[in-house]
Amino acid sequence: MSDKAPVIPHEHFVAETIVQGEYYPDHAAPRGETPTFRHTKAEGHKAGLRCAVSGQPAPEYHHLFCEWADADAVDWTIVKAIAVGEITEIPVLDLVTDQPTGETFLAEQSLIWIVCNLAALRGFDWKAFDPAKPETFVDSMQNMLPLHPKFHRSPTHGVHHRPWPTFVFQGYPRKAGFVFTADELSAIAAADTQEHQ
Repeated sequence: MSDKAPVIPHEHFVAETIVQGEYYPDHAAPRGETPTFRHTKAEGHKAGLRCAVSGQPAPEYHHLFCEWADADAVDWTIVKAIAVGEITEIPVLDLVTDQPTGETFLAEQSLIWIVCNLAALRGFDWKAFDPAKPETFVDSMQNMLPLHPKFHRSPTHGVHHRPWPTFVFQGYPRKAGFVFTADELSAIAAADTQEHQ
């Protein structure tokens, strides 16, 4: 999108380019759907789940708290111990190396504790979780967000292409007339044209 975005009264346009790079762990086998993921999708379709943002039917399933690509880099034994309250303090990380400093802080103040509790609120049983089988969490419904392809993979609205806060905004009810992205303008203009014909 250029800096010459259409002017919308009482709104201002922000253009942002995000470049990220990360290493993913190598996997023993090529990525395929696990039996857990196939079961999760089948159960979601059977239940008639809809896109969590738009309410459209027949969604895809987005890994919400942990994507499969990162699963082999996670110490699931520690995650389970945090989730069930066996570990109550976790390492403070150095801001340059991301390695433990030797200090600790309360697990209840950490993102992983929040993630574990959100998954539990969605019905995940951390006590029954086997850390040797991470797919039972990673590919479970409790780690899924049903999304229409527009909100899953599209460059303007998809969770894979937007910073988390701006992605989540799309799920909030909007004030009448508020435009989120410029691609909405052509749809609004087309609707106005049809209305006035």
